Amino acid sequence: MEQKYSPAIRWILYILSFISIAVGLIAGIILMTRDDEESKQVGKNCLIAMVLGIVLWCVCFLCYFFGMFGLIAASGGTSALLLPLI
Repeated sequence: MEQKYSPAIRWILYILSFISIAVGLIAGIILMTRDDEESKQVGKNCLIAMVLGIVLWCVCFLCYFFGMFGLIAASGGTSALLLPLI
């Protein structure tokens, strides 16, 4: 059976889906609605990459937020420790 999507195109779609929520959602929905199994699998993987990108972004945001909150709390509520970061 001949492949519709080359490995390079697949990886480009997966990477773009991981980086951009919009690309992942649009590519995933379009490919999932096609009839052949290969397109459905690539679309499913795009949606998975999109969700993993969102989860990683949330984890990074929470680490940053709690890290900054910890710096402010450790300085006694002042932002004197944050001045070198600005």
